[in-house]
Amino acid sequence: MGEKTLRAAVVGCRMGAAHAKAIAQLPDYELVAVCDIDEGRAREVASELGIAKPFTSYEEMLRKVELDVVAIATPTAIHAEQTFMAIDAGVKGICCEKPMATNLADARRMVSLCQERKIALIVNHQRRMSKEMVVARKLIEQGVIGEVRLIRMNCGGDFLSDGTHAVDSALWLLGDPEIDWVFGQIELPDRPKTRYGHLVENSSIALFQTVNGERVEIFCGEARERHRAYQDYEVIGTKGRIWRIGDQPLPNLFIQDSKSGSWDAQVVNGILRPAPSEEGLWRPVEVELDEAIGAMKRSYALLAKMVLEGIEEVEHPLSAEKALRGFEVVMAVYESARLHKRVNLPLQQDKFPLDLMI
Repeated sequence: MGEKTLRAAVVGCRMGAAHAKAIAQLPDYELVAVCDIDEGRAREVASELGIAKPFTSYEEMLRKVELDVVAIATPTAIHAEQTFMAIDAGVKGICCEKPMATNLADARRMVSLCQERKIALIVNHQRRMSKEMVVARKLIEQGVIGEVRLIRMNCGGDFLSDGTHAVDSALWLLGDPEIDWVFGQIELPDRPKTRYGHLVENSSIALFQTVNGERVEIFCGEARERHRAYQDYEVIGTKGRIWRIGDQPLPNLFIQDSKSGSWDAQVVNGILRPAPSEEGLWRPVEVELDEAIGAMKRSYALLAKMVLEGIEEVEHPLSAEKALRGFEVVMAVYESARLHKRVNLPLQQDKFPLDLMI
């Protein structure tokens, strides 16, 4: 490693622009192609990164360009299909945007095929590699807030598109435990509506419990708590709490325990977050400043190592196996809402429950 040994391409140049920039800055890759059905967008990214020919056809790009790694950053409804196409094209590594699919059957097949063919597959739940989330997990592992009893999370959007981040982040913070059961409730719109090519709900509430007894509550869409930031996480332990104030500028990680603090919860610019106070309870946790695509660059650097050294030799925090566990929870939330009862894992329903409901 150290020379540009892996030929990479990106499909989907909206979210994929960040993927392309991350790849282009790493020494183990040569970014050789980008693709988007919007020719103007594809040309813009290609021009910025010095790529000679952008593509508007993913199939054509896979056929004409010899590739080692493909980044899939297209709408959710085609993630699985385009992953299967990359597998058939003989690539060695794939980064798929979250969520990995729209049903459990496709997600499981993605993982199993890549395992069989020794293809490195990761899913871009990039918060796992953000510096404040790494620090938060270390604090939990060190027992700073005692035994974790509950994680309470808030995010906007629908549960498949945005709740998947919350589920994955909860599993990361808890050390990727097995899940015992899932309970979910959703509110449907008056008329069916779609986002990223799949059906969505207006609001959702999820509760699940790990085999270790920790519980996770997630409030999504219109059910999000008032003034809570997007991807707001609060970890409640027997000796204290850790609070991540969404994807906000630093400081966005705080702790409350037996020690004194000088910050207190206030609404600042419409967001509930700690602010300096004479009699505060919270104090900021020191986190190293990171660049905007820092987590993504670290993820792609580790993906390169997986490809070059073998998927059995390198463990990746964003591995598809870990993502599949979280995706199963997401699907179980919808299935619980469909059946009006608690659902035990492993989940038997391999179709998208919202399709079955609507």
